[in-house]
Amino acid sequence: MSFERTITSRGKRYRQIVESRWDKEKKQSRIHVIRHIGSVVEKDGIEEVIAAESRFESIDMAYPVGNIALFWKIAESFHVKECLSDAIGEENAMAILLLAINQLMGRKALTKMSGWIKRSPLHRWISLDPEKMTKDYFLSALDSISSRIDGEEESRSMSIQHGLSETWKGIIGHEHPRYFFYQDITRIRWNGQENEIAERGYGAQTGRPHIGFGLLVSRDHYMPLAGYPVRGSNPDKVTVRETIDNLSSWKLKRITLVWDRGFVSRANIDYALEQKYHVLSGGPHTSSEVNDWISKYEDSVIEKRENIMEMPGERGIYFKDEIGTLFGHTCRIVIIIDPEKRDRTRTERDLAIQRLETETSGKIISGLKASLSPIVKPAKGRRGYEIDSSEEAKARKQDGRSLLFCTDISMPGKEIVKTYFQKDRVEKAFRYLKGDASLSPVRYQLPGRVEAYLSVVNFIAYEIMAAIMWKIDFHSMRISYEDLMDKLSAISEVVLVRKGKRIYRWTTVSQEMQKLLKPFDLMSLQT
Repeated sequence: MSFERTITSRGKRYRQIVESRWDKEKKQSRIHVIRHIGSVVEKDGIEEVIAAESRFESIDMAYPVGNIALFWKIAESFHVKECLSDAIGEENAMAILLLAINQLMGRKALTKMSGWIKRSPLHRWISLDPEKMTKDYFLSALDSISSRIDGEEESRSMSIQHGLSETWKGIIGHEHPRYFFYQDITRIRWNGQENEIAERGYGAQTGRPHIGFGLLVSRDHYMPLAGYPVRGSNPDKVTVRETIDNLSSWKLKRITLVWDRGFVSRANIDYALEQKYHVLSGGPHTSSEVNDWISKYEDSVIEKRENIMEMPGERGIYFKDEIGTLFGHTCRIVIIIDPEKRDRTRTERDLAIQRLETETSGKIISGLKASLSPIVKPAKGRRGYEIDSSEEAKARKQDGRSLLFCTDISMPGKEIVKTYFQKDRVEKAFRYLKGDASLSPVRYQLPGRVEAYLSVVNFIAYEIMAAIMWKIDFHSMRISYEDLMDKLSAISEVVLVRKGKRIYRWTTVSQEMQKLLKPFDLMSLQT
């Protein structure tokens, strides 16, 4: 039941309506304020209550602030704007930073950027007039990074990336016995006509114009080292030499490049070793010498208790390593057996062969024959095919098997396996870029702007996400990046008006939330 009470605060008395509630945790009653009635004054010995004035005249607007505040604060703490300013000037730097945050917030069209900035808290955090932030303003900023002058290309993207990388190394630290950098390429849909960079070619976008985007990511801290566009017609392996040359110009040493199988060729390995870089990669099944190594041992030789290694998802794999020759170089070679994958592959293939032998639909038979090649081969006779028993035996020998190799023979086999499977981190980076950072499709048409968009805007967008993940790990926050974003999406900024003055307040920020956000110093942005 509620009741009135009078309290004294700072020498003044106030009347409130309160009620007593039972606190289960503290096991005692506690007083909760329901409403402030007003201040208590005494006139001629009689107490009089002066009703409290409405604190605010109106609520002007509310805007979701949690995510955008975190992105801004991370960019601020990692000195992104300062790194950009050194290369392209302060005004262009602000434009590029806003484009990167726009990527993370769903990528609005350039024509809508000014309105978005005015509605959001960004207009209070920047030192520029949002009215000036037109489409041409942002395009001009992209041109300041990469453009053509008198037919010659001029690009500052690599120097910007180097400055950003050196800055995060200064914050996070970089004194390690050896660097491990993961390299991968994703293919991005292109909206427009084919040109010198957007072409038909390799990858998931085969058959339509697309652009490749390469990314080099640190194993230990998620952080990006380099990002670069790749012509749609170029396979992954042709990008290796340029990447190594760029790394060499930065005077980085003790580097091991972790590649996907698509980067592997004898020429690429030769070049990496010439430049004093080691290579760790999976062996492509298109290589006969890789297949010979994979088939070298019987399952019983590899599947021993001392060779098992625990994997995520309560899975286990077996591995055997030794020093041998591969692609003309002495390497530590690791042969892996995944029992679950082996059994699943064999079962699926046996069922497919069984279905082929009983199927009557010509269309289905044709599809099965294609999927079972080279085990199923064309032959004369009523069926029109035969099962090649030698190919089937070879396939069964390789089921569930894969090969890893490293040119650094001092690296233990278990560490090679662990490091290689951590490459999921760069694949996760691409999923973030394509999803959270709205990387695809590319809508710019001029090659210079495409390069600036991929090599700088999206590089920064990913760096901001990576820095958040690093802070989560560093502070042992026990929350995933995705869950943190979900929690932040519930925070809104309410604009209140009192006596003609606008006052900004954040809603739904509990003490628990404030504790969660403390490592990011987010509440300092509430003004």
